[in-house]
Amino acid sequence: MSRRGALLLAAGLAVAAAFIYRPGRVWDLQIYAACARELRAGGNPYAHNVVIEDESYPCMYPPLAIDLYRPVTALMDRNPQLGVRVWNAIQVLFFLGQLWIWRRYFLGPGLDAARLLFALVGFGGPLFVVLHCGNGAMFELLLMWGAFAAFAAGRDLSFVLAIAAAALLKLQPAAFFVLALLRPRPAWRYFIIGGTAFVLLFGLNEAFHPGLLPSYFDRLADTRNGWRFERGPNNCAVLGFLQHILETAWKDRSLAVVWSRRLYIPWALFVAAATGAALRRIWSASQDESAKRKATVLLACAAYALLAPRFKDYSYLLLIPSALAALESDIPMGLRAAIVVMSVLNSTKAVAETMGLGHWALFAGYFKLYAAVLVWGVLAFRPSRPHSL
Repeated sequence: MSRRGALLLAAGLAVAAAFIYRPGRVWDLQIYAACARELRAGGNPYAHNVVIEDESYPCMYPPLAIDLYRPVTALMDRNPQLGVRVWNAIQVLFFLGQLWIWRRYFLGPGLDAARLLFALVGFGGPLFVVLHCGNGAMFELLLMWGAFAAFAAGRDLSFVLAIAAAALLKLQPAAFFVLALLRPRPAWRYFIIGGTAFVLLFGLNEAFHPGLLPSYFDRLADTRNGWRFERGPNNCAVLGFLQHILETAWKDRSLAVVWSRRLYIPWALFVAAATGAALRRIWSASQDESAKRKATVLLACAAYALLAPRFKDYSYLLLIPSALAALESDIPMGLRAAIVVMSVLNSTKAVAETMGLGHWALFAGYFKLYAAVLVWGVLAFRPSRPHSL
């Protein structure tokens, strides 16, 4: 059997395994299936929370994103288990698509088995998180990596249009429009085209679902929503980490929210400044433009992980290629081991609590964030020279 045939067989087996696998409650899928039913019936999914097994949850996606759940919702209405299995098989297919993009456009030849292992277990195993929670992050991430592949290939128009599409789900990916400007001659034309495309695409929410956008924005701005206070392994973002520390120390959530935002500002300025300096070094290096564009994407993804106000456990899949690039660069073995160990540990909070650390066991819940800082540090401060895992 040829190598291509073996890979296609392995991909087929992976998708089949995902179809057979029974992941459990898949909370996010159930929530947005309920939101899609409300939307299908002509109701307002933002007017009230949906109730899943006596738990109350808000609908947090814009109407068109909820529409994406309609086909799987219709299937779940006929056969709940079949619907979940088809959904997860699609998620694995999207994951395989990202693996192909990473290998083809960003990593090149290397120890693919080791890379696959790291993609599966690194940063808490985001693929398995997606399969258990049923979140639609894989669709967003595949669009983003398709956009990054277009950027690496010099197709700036395709890049900004794909980012505009990806940002329709959760808005945050719109930050990557800035890649059009992060080079010696900023492409303001494509930056403006991308922003305009996003506004026009997002405006389709009003065209297809008149009157729902105000309710969506009200829901998004509601400070009482529980998702705003997620932290630890589920939301390993720097802003949440700072708030977690301050709230534990002061026992005052309101004060912790205010001061965590104040402390986040100098952190964000430092990361942005250091990333900008690194990008200047990248673009002034004697490499071809394609290599510079690839390095820009990998560094930008690492910086994004440290700057995003909210960065969920499944979002860490975005960081896998950056981490692999850092691990395959010429760095000390100790640093390489630290990145691997911390990303695989994910969280040992329960162990820390049994050791008597009490509330301060919180620090053991952020290992993948520490690994993300190291990955960004390697890409931002060390020269990029290839090395094998």
